[in-house]
Amino acid sequence: MLDYFYRGNRYFMRTFRGGIHPPTFKHLTQNKPIKTASLPSRVIIPLSQHIGTPAEAVVQVGDKVKVGTKIGEAKGKISASVHSSISGEVKEIRNSAVIIESNGRDEKEFLNDVQEINDLSSEEIKEIIAEAGIVGLGGAAFPTAIKLSPPKSVDCFILNAAECEPYLTADHRLMLEKPEEIIKGMKLIMKALGVKKGYIGIEDNKEDAARRLSHFCPLGVEIKILKTKYPQGGERELIETVVHRKVPSGGLPYEVGVVVNNVATVFAVYEAVYLRKPLYERVITFSGDALHQAENLRVRIGTLIKDLLKECKGFKQEPEQVIIGGPMMGLAQESLEVPVIKGTGGVLFLKDARWAKRKSRLKRENPCLHCGRCVEACPVNLNPSLLSLAIEKKKWDVVKQLNIEDCIECGACEYICPAERRLVQMIREGKTSCKSQ
Repeated sequence: MLDYFYRGNRYFMRTFRGGIHPPTFKHLTQNKPIKTASLPSRVIIPLSQHIGTPAEAVVQVGDKVKVGTKIGEAKGKISASVHSSISGEVKEIRNSAVIIESNGRDEKEFLNDVQEINDLSSEEIKEIIAEAGIVGLGGAAFPTAIKLSPPKSVDCFILNAAECEPYLTADHRLMLEKPEEIIKGMKLIMKALGVKKGYIGIEDNKEDAARRLSHFCPLGVEIKILKTKYPQGGERELIETVVHRKVPSGGLPYEVGVVVNNVATVFAVYEAVYLRKPLYERVITFSGDALHQAENLRVRIGTLIKDLLKECKGFKQEPEQVIIGGPMMGLAQESLEVPVIKGTGGVLFLKDARWAKRKSRLKRENPCLHCGRCVEACPVNLNPSLLSLAIEKKKWDVVKQLNIEDCIECGACEYICPAERRLVQMIREGKTSCKSQ
Protein backbone atom coordinates (compact mmCIF):
# COMPACT_ATOMS: atom_id res chain seq x y z
CA MET A 1 0.00 0.00 0.00
CA LEU A 2 1.27 3.47 -0.89
CA ASP A 3 1.09 5.63 2.23
CA TYR A 4 0.23 9.34 2.18
CA PHE A 5 -0.36 11.68 5.10
CA TYR A 6 -4.05 12.51 5.60
CA ARG A 7 -5.30 15.61 7.44
CA GLY A 8 -8.34 17.84 7.15
CA ASN A 9 -9.93 15.89 4.28
CA ARG A 10 -6.77 16.33 2.20
CA TYR A 11 -3.87 14.07 1.30
CA PHE A 12 -0.35 15.35 1.94
CA MET A 13 3.04 13.90 1.17
CA ARG A 14 5.63 13.67 3.90
CA THR A 15 8.54 16.09 3.87
CA PHE A 16 11.08 17.85 6.10
CA ARG A 17 11.93 21.39 7.10
CA GLY A 18 13.96 23.48 4.66
CA GLY A 19 15.26 22.15 1.37
CA ILE A 20 14.98 23.46 -2.18
CA HIS A 21 13.28 22.61 -5.47
CA PRO A 22 15.89 22.73 -8.25
CA PRO A 23 14.92 21.59 -11.75
CA THR A 24 15.39 17.82 -11.87
CA PHE A 25 16.21 17.11 -15.56
CA LYS A 26 15.30 13.47 -14.83
CA HIS A 27 13.23 13.32 -18.02
CA LEU A 28 16.50 12.84 -19.94
CA THR A 29 16.94 9.27 -18.63
CA GLN A 30 13.98 8.21 -16.48
CA ASN A 31 12.44 6.31 -19.41
CA LYS A 32 15.74 4.87 -20.61
CA PRO A 33 16.02 1.14 -19.75
CA ILE A 34 19.32 0.03 -18.25
CA LYS A 35 21.81 -0.83 -20.98
CA THR A 36 24.93 -2.92 -20.42
CA ALA A 37 28.05 -1.06 -21.51
CA SER A 38 30.58 -2.75 -23.76
CA LEU A 39 33.33 -4.75 -22.08
CA PRO A 40 36.33 -2.45 -21.49
CA SER A 41 39.73 -3.45 -22.85
CA ARG A 42 41.45 -2.11 -19.74
CA VAL A 43 40.36 -1.10 -16.25
CA ILE A 44 41.98 0.92 -13.48
CA ILE A 45 40.63 -0.28 -10.14
CA PRO A 46 41.55 1.81 -7.07
CA LEU A 47 42.21 -0.10 -3.84
CA SER A 48 40.46 2.67 -1.91
CA GLN A 49 36.85 3.05 -3.02
CA HIS A 50 35.41 3.34 0.45
CA ILE A 51 35.58 5.17 3.76
CA GLY A 52 38.36 3.73 5.90
CA THR A 53 41.64 1.91 5.31
CA PRO A 54 42.49 1.11 1.66
CA ALA A 55 42.43 -2.55 0.68
CA GLU A 56 45.79 -4.30 0.38
CA ALA A 57 46.71 -5.70 -3.04
CA VAL A 58 46.73 -9.52 -3.11
CA VAL A 59 47.79 -9.83 -6.76
CA GLN A 60 51.05 -9.11 -8.54
CA VAL A 61 51.98 -7.90 -12.00
CA GLY A 62 51.56 -10.77 -14.44
CA ASP A 63 48.83 -12.56 -12.46
CA LYS A 64 45.85 -13.87 -14.40
CA VAL A 65 42.47 -12.87 -12.99
CA LYS A 66 38.82 -13.54 -13.71
CA VAL A 67 35.70 -11.44 -13.21
CA GLY A 68 35.17 -11.40 -9.46
CA THR A 69 38.71 -12.40 -8.47
CA LYS A 70 39.67 -10.65 -5.25
CA ILE A 71 42.52 -8.24 -6.00
CA GLY A 72 42.43 -6.23 -2.75
CA GLU A 73 41.90 -7.56 0.78
CA ALA A 74 40.11 -5.44 3.38
CA LYS A 75 42.49 -4.22 6.10
CA GLY A 76 41.69 -2.82 9.53
CA LYS A 77 38.36 -2.29 11.28
CA ILE A 78 36.77 -0.20 8.54
CA SER A 79 37.68 -1.33 5.03
CA ALA A 80 36.29 -3.23 2.04
CA SER A 81 37.64 -5.82 -0.35
CA VAL A 82 38.06 -5.02 -4.06
CA HIS A 83 37.51 -7.39 -6.99
CA SER A 84 38.47 -7.56 -10.64
CA SER A 85 35.73 -6.42 -13.02
CA ILE A 86 37.16 -8.15 -16.11
CA SER A 87 39.15 -11.29 -16.90
CA GLY A 88 42.70 -10.82 -18.08
CA GLU A 89 46.16 -9.99 -16.78
CA VAL A 90 47.40 -7.59 -14.10
CA LYS A 91 49.63 -5.18 -16.03
CA GLU A 92 50.58 -2.69 -13.35
CA ILE A 93 50.01 -1.72 -9.73
CA ARG A 94 50.59 1.98 -9.11
CA ASN A 95 49.14 4.89 -7.15
CA SER A 96 47.14 2.41 -5.04
CA ALA A 97 45.33 1.07 -8.12
CA VAL A 98 45.42 -2.22 -10.02
CA ILE A 99 45.52 -1.96 -13.82
CA ILE A 100 44.13 -4.99 -15.65
CA GLU A 101 44.11 -5.69 -19.38
CA SER A 102 41.20 -7.74 -20.70
CA ASN A 103 41.58 -11.05 -22.51
CA GLY A 104 38.13 -10.53 -24.02
CA ARG A 105 36.75 -13.79 -22.59
CA ASP A 106 34.87 -12.37 -19.56
CA GLU A 107 35.51 -15.53 -17.51
CA LYS A 108 33.89 -15.49 -14.09
CA GLU A 109 35.35 -16.53 -10.76
CA PHE A 110 31.90 -17.21 -9.24
CA LEU A 111 29.10 -19.57 -10.29
CA ASN A 112 26.35 -16.96 -10.69
CA ASP A 113 23.77 -19.58 -9.73
CA VAL A 114 20.91 -18.91 -7.32
CA GLN A 115 21.96 -20.10 -3.86
CA GLU A 116 19.85 -21.47 -1.00
CA ILE A 117 19.48 -18.60 1.47
CA ASN A 118 16.71 -19.66 3.88
CA ASP A 119 19.08 -21.20 6.42
CA LEU A 120 21.61 -18.38 6.43
CA SER A 121 22.14 -16.73 9.81
CA SER A 122 22.50 -13.00 10.36
CA GLU A 123 26.27 -13.36 10.72
CA GLU A 124 26.56 -15.48 7.57
CA ILE A 125 24.69 -12.83 5.56
CA LYS A 126 27.05 -10.14 6.82
CA GLU A 127 30.08 -12.29 6.04
CA ILE A 128 28.89 -12.76 2.43
CA ILE A 129 28.28 -9.00 2.10
CA ALA A 130 31.77 -8.24 3.45
CA GLU A 131 33.40 -10.82 1.17
CA ALA A 132 31.61 -9.25 -1.82
CA GLY A 133 33.16 -5.85 -1.04
CA ILE A 134 29.82 -4.04 -0.82
CA VAL A 135 29.85 -0.43 0.34
CA GLY A 136 27.19 2.27 0.34
CA LEU A 137 26.53 3.02 -3.33
CA GLY A 138 24.74 6.30 -2.69
CA GLY A 139 28.07 8.11 -2.49
CA ALA A 140 29.16 7.69 1.14
CA ALA A 141 30.85 4.33 0.41
CA PHE A 142 30.77 3.14 4.04
CA PRO A 143 31.37 -0.66 4.21
CA THR A 144 27.90 -2.20 4.34
CA ALA A 145 28.70 -5.21 6.53
CA ILE A 146 29.96 -2.85 9.24
CA LYS A 147 26.88 -0.64 8.91
CA LEU A 148 24.74 -3.73 9.46
CA SER A 149 26.56 -4.38 12.75
CA PRO A 150 25.65 -1.27 14.78
CA PRO A 151 27.01 -1.00 18.35
CA LYS A 152 23.45 -0.97 19.71
CA SER A 153 20.29 -2.70 18.56
CA VAL A 154 17.94 -1.03 16.08
CA ASP A 155 14.25 -1.62 15.45
CA CYS A 156 13.71 -0.68 11.82
CA PHE A 157 15.35 -0.41 8.41
CA ILE A 158 14.68 2.29 5.81
CA LEU A 159 15.28 1.73 2.10
CA ASN A 160 16.35 5.09 0.70
CA ALA A 161 14.57 5.25 -2.65
CA ALA A 162 14.41 9.06 -2.81
CA GLU A 163 17.20 9.62 -5.38
CA CYS A 164 16.74 13.36 -4.94
CA GLU A 165 19.79 14.61 -6.88
CA PRO A 166 18.87 16.22 -10.23
CA TYR A 167 19.63 14.21 -13.39
CA LEU A 168 20.21 10.87 -11.60
CA THR A 169 17.77 8.03 -12.39
CA ALA A 170 19.85 4.84 -11.93
CA ASP A 171 17.99 3.83 -8.76
CA HIS A 172 14.63 4.67 -10.37
CA ARG A 173 15.38 2.32 -13.27
CA LEU A 174 16.58 -0.43 -10.91
CA MET A 175 13.28 -0.23 -9.03
CA LEU A 176 11.29 -0.46 -12.26
CA GLU A 177 13.33 -3.32 -13.71
CA LYS A 178 14.36 -5.29 -10.60
CA PRO A 179 11.63 -4.71 -7.98
CA GLU A 180 11.46 -8.30 -6.71
CA GLU A 181 15.24 -8.51 -6.34
CA ILE A 182 15.35 -5.22 -4.42
CA ILE A 183 12.69 -6.40 -1.97
CA LYS A 184 14.60 -9.68 -1.51
CA GLY A 185 17.74 -7.67 -0.77
CA MET A 186 15.79 -5.57 1.72
CA LYS A 187 14.54 -8.70 3.50
CA LEU A 188 18.13 -9.98 3.74
CA ILE A 189 19.25 -6.73 5.35
CA MET A 190 16.33 -6.82 7.80
CA LYS A 191 17.30 -10.38 8.73
CA ALA A 192 20.95 -9.35 9.19
CA LEU A 193 19.83 -6.51 11.48
CA GLY A 194 17.29 -8.65 13.32
CA VAL A 195 14.42 -6.20 12.68
CA LYS A 196 10.81 -6.89 11.71
CA LYS A 197 9.85 -3.42 10.50
CA GLY A 198 10.97 -1.89 7.21
CA TYR A 199 10.08 1.26 5.30
CA ILE A 200 10.66 2.40 1.74
CA GLY A 201 10.96 6.18 1.42
CA ILE A 202 10.35 7.24 -2.17
CA GLU A 203 9.61 10.64 -3.72
CA ASP A 204 6.33 11.19 -5.52
CA ASN A 205 8.07 11.70 -8.87
CA LYS A 206 8.78 7.95 -8.84
CA GLU A 207 5.33 6.66 -7.98
CA ASP A 208 5.50 4.18 -10.88
CA ALA A 209 8.46 2.53 -9.13
CA ALA A 210 6.62 2.61 -5.80
CA ARG A 211 3.74 0.67 -7.32
CA ARG A 212 6.12 -1.91 -8.81
CA LEU A 213 7.77 -2.44 -5.44
CA SER A 214 4.41 -2.66 -3.66
CA HIS A 215 3.58 -5.88 -5.54
CA PHE A 216 6.44 -7.67 -3.75
CA CYS A 217 6.36 -6.04 -0.30
CA PRO A 218 5.93 -8.57 2.55
CA LEU A 219 4.16 -7.92 5.83
CA GLY A 220 6.11 -5.45 7.92
CA VAL A 221 7.31 -3.34 4.98
CA GLU A 222 5.57 -0.02 4.28
CA ILE A 223 6.06 2.35 1.35
CA LYS A 224 6.07 6.03 2.34
CA ILE A 225 5.43 8.55 -0.47
CA LEU A 226 7.57 11.65 0.07
CA LYS A 227 7.26 15.12 -1.38
CA THR A 228 9.87 15.68 -4.08
CA LYS A 229 12.36 18.06 -2.52
CA TYR A 230 16.13 18.23 -2.26
CA PRO A 231 17.88 16.81 -0.14
CA GLN A 232 15.13 14.30 0.74
CA GLY A 233 17.66 11.48 0.27
CA GLY A 234 19.87 12.65 3.15
CA GLU A 235 19.78 10.08 5.95
CA ARG A 236 18.76 12.55 8.66
CA GLU A 237 16.04 14.09 6.51
CA LEU A 238 14.74 10.69 5.45
CA ILE A 239 14.60 9.36 9.01
CA GLU A 240 12.82 12.47 10.26
CA THR A 241 10.30 12.32 7.41
CA VAL A 242 9.60 8.58 7.46
CA VAL A 243 9.65 7.64 11.16
CA HIS A 244 9.62 11.09 12.85
CA ARG A 245 12.86 10.52 14.74
CA LYS A 246 15.53 13.19 14.96
CA VAL A 247 19.17 12.12 14.83
CA PRO A 248 20.97 14.13 17.53
CA SER A 249 23.66 16.67 16.68
CA GLY A 250 26.86 14.77 15.99
CA GLY A 251 24.97 11.47 16.16
CA LEU A 252 24.36 8.59 13.77
CA PRO A 253 21.11 6.90 12.63
CA TYR A 254 21.59 3.79 14.76
CA GLU A 255 21.34 6.02 17.87
CA VAL A 256 17.63 6.48 17.09
CA GLY A 257 17.15 2.82 16.20
CA VAL A 258 17.42 3.08 12.40
CA VAL A 259 19.71 1.84 9.63
CA VAL A 260 19.41 3.28 6.10
CA ASN A 261 20.68 1.91 2.76
CA ASN A 262 19.96 3.09 -0.76
CA VAL A 263 18.47 1.09 -3.63
CA ALA A 264 21.71 0.26 -5.45
CA THR A 265 23.30 -1.03 -2.23
CA VAL A 266 20.32 -3.23 -1.44
CA PHE A 267 20.35 -4.65 -4.99
CA ALA A 268 24.09 -5.40 -4.61
CA VAL A 269 23.28 -7.26 -1.37
CA TYR A 270 20.71 -9.36 -3.24
CA GLU A 271 23.26 -10.27 -5.94
CA ALA A 272 25.96 -11.07 -3.37
CA VAL A 273 23.81 -13.40 -1.26
CA TYR A 274 21.65 -15.02 -3.91
CA LEU A 275 24.26 -15.23 -6.69
CA ARG A 276 27.51 -15.01 -4.67
CA LYS A 277 28.43 -12.15 -6.99
CA PRO A 278 31.09 -9.67 -5.79
CA LEU A 279 30.55 -5.96 -6.37
CA TYR A 280 32.36 -5.39 -9.67
CA GLU A 281 29.71 -3.49 -11.65
CA ARG A 282 26.88 -1.05 -11.01
CA VAL A 283 24.25 1.06 -12.79
CA ILE A 284 25.28 4.67 -13.49
CA THR A 285 23.36 7.56 -15.06
CA PHE A 286 25.24 9.34 -17.86
CA SER A 287 23.42 12.59 -18.58
CA GLY A 288 23.69 16.28 -19.36
CA ASP A 289 23.04 18.73 -22.18
CA ALA A 290 26.47 18.16 -23.78
CA LEU A 291 25.74 14.50 -24.62
CA HIS A 292 24.15 13.28 -27.82
CA GLN A 293 22.31 10.55 -25.93
CA ALA A 294 21.83 10.24 -22.17
CA GLU A 295 21.75 6.68 -20.80
CA ASN A 296 21.50 4.50 -17.72
CA LEU A 297 24.43 2.10 -18.07
CA ARG A 298 25.50 -1.04 -16.25
CA VAL A 299 29.22 -0.39 -16.04
CA ARG A 300 32.24 -2.40 -14.90
CA ILE A 301 34.10 -0.78 -12.01
CA GLY A 302 37.38 0.73 -13.22
CA THR A 303 36.19 1.65 -16.71
CA LEU A 304 37.49 5.07 -17.78
CA ILE A 305 34.86 7.75 -18.36
CA LYS A 306 36.30 8.50 -21.80
CA ASP A 307 35.75 4.87 -22.84
CA LEU A 308 32.05 5.08 -21.95
CA LEU A 309 31.30 8.12 -24.11
CA LYS A 310 30.72 5.93 -27.15
CA GLU A 311 27.72 4.42 -25.35
CA CYS A 312 26.19 7.92 -25.39
CA LYS A 313 27.15 8.72 -29.01
CA GLY A 314 29.78 11.22 -27.85
CA PHE A 315 29.41 14.97 -27.37
CA LYS A 316 27.10 17.22 -29.35
CA GLN A 317 29.03 20.11 -27.82
CA GLU A 318 32.20 20.21 -25.73
CA PRO A 319 31.12 20.27 -22.07
CA GLU A 320 32.00 23.21 -19.90
CA GLN A 321 32.14 20.85 -16.97
CA VAL A 322 32.16 17.14 -16.16
CA ILE A 323 30.77 16.17 -12.75
CA ILE A 324 30.99 12.77 -11.09
CA GLY A 325 27.86 12.34 -9.00
CA GLY A 326 24.89 14.70 -8.99
CA PRO A 327 25.13 18.43 -9.68
CA MET A 328 24.51 19.36 -6.04
CA MET A 329 27.03 17.16 -4.22
CA GLY A 330 29.15 15.79 -7.05
CA LEU A 331 32.78 16.63 -7.80
CA ALA A 332 33.93 18.48 -10.93
CA GLN A 333 36.60 16.67 -12.97
CA GLU A 334 39.49 18.08 -14.97
CA SER A 335 39.99 14.95 -17.07
CA LEU A 336 38.03 12.09 -18.63
CA GLU A 337 40.93 9.74 -17.81
CA VAL A 338 39.37 8.77 -14.50
CA PRO A 339 37.64 5.46 -13.71
CA VAL A 340 34.15 4.95 -12.39
CA ILE A 341 34.23 3.41 -8.92
CA LYS A 342 31.77 1.82 -6.49
CA GLY A 343 30.42 5.17 -5.29
CA THR A 344 29.84 6.61 -8.78
CA GLY A 345 26.07 7.00 -9.23
CA GLY A 346 26.19 9.42 -12.14
CA VAL A 347 28.46 11.24 -14.57
CA LEU A 348 27.19 14.57 -15.94
CA PHE A 349 28.42 16.45 -19.00
CA LEU A 350 27.19 20.05 -18.85
CA LYS A 351 27.67 22.81 -21.39
CA ASP A 352 26.06 26.02 -20.14
CA ALA A 353 23.65 24.92 -17.40
CA ARG A 354 23.61 26.89 -14.15
CA TRP A 355 25.20 23.91 -12.38
CA ALA A 356 28.41 24.37 -14.34
CA LYS A 357 28.55 28.06 -13.46
CA ARG A 358 27.86 27.33 -9.78
CA LYS A 359 30.75 24.86 -9.57
CA SER A 360 33.26 26.92 -11.55
CA ARG A 361 36.53 27.47 -9.71
CA LEU A 362 36.76 30.89 -11.30
CA LYS A 363 33.44 32.09 -9.91
CA ARG A 364 33.74 35.55 -8.37
CA GLU A 365 33.05 35.79 -4.64
CA ASN A 366 30.43 38.34 -3.55
CA PRO A 367 29.78 39.71 -0.05
CA CYS A 368 26.94 38.16 1.97
CA LEU A 369 23.62 40.01 1.57
CA HIS A 370 22.28 38.75 4.94
CA CYS A 371 19.02 37.82 3.21
CA GLY A 372 18.50 34.64 5.25
CA ARG A 373 17.63 32.42 2.29
CA CYS A 374 20.38 29.94 3.18
CA VAL A 375 18.95 29.62 6.70
CA GLU A 376 15.49 28.84 5.29
CA ALA A 377 16.91 26.26 2.90
CA CYS A 378 19.22 24.43 5.32
CA PRO A 379 17.67 21.03 6.15
CA VAL A 380 19.69 20.64 9.36
CA ASN A 381 18.85 24.02 10.91
CA LEU A 382 22.27 25.65 10.51
CA ASN A 383 23.11 29.25 9.65
CA PRO A 384 25.41 28.93 6.60
CA SER A 385 25.75 32.72 6.34
CA LEU A 386 27.16 33.10 9.86
CA LEU A 387 29.29 29.98 9.39
CA SER A 388 30.91 31.35 6.25
CA LEU A 389 31.61 34.73 7.85
CA ALA A 390 33.14 33.10 10.94
CA ILE A 391 35.28 30.87 8.72
CA GLU A 392 36.49 33.86 6.70
CA LYS A 393 37.55 35.57 9.96
CA LYS A 394 39.07 32.32 11.29
CA LYS A 395 36.98 32.43 14.47
CA TRP A 396 37.15 28.68 15.03
CA ASP A 397 35.48 28.71 18.47
CA VAL A 398 32.47 30.43 16.92
CA VAL A 399 32.51 28.01 13.99
CA LYS A 400 32.35 25.03 16.34
CA GLN A 401 29.55 26.64 18.37
CA LEU A 402 27.55 26.97 15.14
CA ASN A 403 27.64 23.13 14.81
CA ILE A 404 29.64 22.99 11.59
CA GLU A 405 30.01 19.20 11.87
CA ASP A 406 26.23 18.81 11.41
CA CYS A 407 26.48 20.19 7.86
CA ILE A 408 25.76 17.44 5.32
CA GLU A 409 27.26 19.53 2.48
CA CYS A 410 24.11 19.15 0.40
CA GLY A 411 24.64 22.48 -1.36
CA ALA A 412 21.10 23.79 -0.82
CA CYS A 413 22.45 27.00 0.74
CA GLU A 414 24.85 27.65 -2.13
CA TYR A 415 22.20 26.94 -4.74
CA ILE A 416 19.75 29.44 -3.21
CA CYS A 417 22.33 32.16 -2.42
CA PRO A 418 21.70 35.34 -4.54
CA ALA A 419 25.30 36.45 -3.89
CA GLU A 420 26.55 33.14 -5.33
CA ARG A 421 28.91 32.58 -2.42
CA ARG A 422 30.86 29.32 -2.37
CA LEU A 423 29.37 28.28 0.93
CA VAL A 424 29.94 24.53 0.66
CA GLN A 425 33.62 24.92 -0.18
CA MET A 426 34.09 27.31 2.74
CA ILE A 427 32.33 24.92 5.13
CA ARG A 428 34.47 22.00 3.95
CA GLU A 429 37.60 24.06 4.56
CA GLY A 430 36.18 25.12 7.94
CA LYS A 431 35.64 21.50 8.99
CA THR A 432 39.27 20.67 8.14
CA SER A 433 40.56 23.71 10.02
CA CYS A 434 38.45 22.97 13.10
CA LYS A 435 39.85 19.43 13.32
CA SER A 436 43.40 20.79 13.34
CA GLN A 437 42.73 23.26 16.15
